[in-house]
Amino acid sequence: MRIVIVGCGKVGSTLAMRLQEEGHELTIIDRSERVIEQIGNVVDVIGYVGNGAVYSVLESADVRNADLLLAVTATDEINLLTCLVANKLGVKHTIARVRNPEYAENATLFHEEFGVSMTINPERQLANEIARILRFPSATRVEMFARGRAEMVSCTLPEGAAPAGLKLYELPQKLGLKVLVCAVRRNDEVLIPSGGFELCAGDELYMTGAPKEVEKAFRKMGMWSNPIKNVLIAGGGKVSYYLAQALADRNFRLKIIERDPERAAELAESLPNAVVLLGDSSDHELLTEEGLAAADAFVALTGLDEGNILSALYAKRIGVNKIICKVNNDHLKSLTENAGLESTVSSKNVTANTIVRVVRAYAAGEGEGNVRAMYRLADGRAEILEFAATADMIRLIGIPLKDLKPKMKKDILVACIVRKNKAIVPGGADVIEPNDRVLIVTADQRLTELTGILVG
Repeated sequence: MRIVIVGCGKVGSTLAMRLQEEGHELTIIDRSERVIEQIGNVVDVIGYVGNGAVYSVLESADVRNADLLLAVTATDEINLLTCLVANKLGVKHTIARVRNPEYAENATLFHEEFGVSMTINPERQLANEIARILRFPSATRVEMFARGRAEMVSCTLPEGAAPAGLKLYELPQKLGLKVLVCAVRRNDEVLIPSGGFELCAGDELYMTGAPKEVEKAFRKMGMWSNPIKNVLIAGGGKVSYYLAQALADRNFRLKIIERDPERAAELAESLPNAVVLLGDSSDHELLTEEGLAAADAFVALTGLDEGNILSALYAKRIGVNKIICKVNNDHLKSLTENAGLESTVSSKNVTANTIVRVVRAYAAGEGEGNVRAMYRLADGRAEILEFAATADMIRLIGIPLKDLKPKMKKDILVACIVRKNKAIVPGGADVIEPNDRVLIVTADQRLTELTGILVG
């Protein structure tokens, strides 16, 4: 596909790199010549300097012949205007980054009047991801599939945990687990394991199954944590606002520390379920005074990655059980991993995952069997994807998985089948039926449709 990206900040740059990996032809537009040059040094793109909302700039970039335009500048209004102009120029699909909460109710209007195919809110998406982790504190990641009927959770296997030393096929027999370990990260290697794979302490496990069975599995493995009630949040930006909203229907006790007086006042007025404090969250004495040691969870969401990491390390040192740290700079990720900060999140990566999924669906022709959801595992070295099975997939439908296995591409695993709202952990005798939602885990395969799991 020919894709135009307007706005090449953190999100736009990440998208350029991800979409080049997918094999698309890219054009980028940004006001800064320096930004264009920087991206051009690492990604094969055609660059144009200018305002992407201006008709003449889009014309000079030959947007008329683009299959998709992504408007991801820092300004919602420019993104929407860019999509409007691109739509008038004949671009079939446009996606706009829209972050202002006040615009949330206008999604239908944007589609009908502006021609926007999809709006995406990175901060809201990131807040929802954090909320899922807080509701399942034993996990480092939680991702929902098939409208919540199936989950993918990740965790690090501690010393002395029940599964350590067991082979995967022994987990149902000896521990009664009804989940599937679909990927394992060991040291710097990512594996899609077979039944004979033996687990070791320190492995990072990715498991799929029904939500209730995943919770039972953590309890049986001796890795279940008590529910989180008290949450201390550093930073009062958009992510914190959306997070407080996402947790409003639960009995969480939220405390937000924000350094800007005007912003703190706005949050205090709009978030009646949270206590908003005026202060600098980089002040560790302040964190202590505000009860960090007694918090069940600490979430570092300021705009400074380095400050988030330092605050998170301080929370870890004084014994906070659950720590979530926002880090957008990929170069700092290794620092957090080496320091034992397992739950790091990034708004740009959440956005990139969503847009790459949509791009794959467009590239495949928008058929029923196309990818419906996608999540990258282990820093992008594996993926879990959700597909819808249809009756015309005659090479897949009704065939036992043990008979399909020899026909499947390397490093592909059927991780879960959701049928009539029930999640099935598949065995060799199970089959895929029409209308099933199927979760596929893969390494080194960029799948766009379910039939792509087969050779030829």
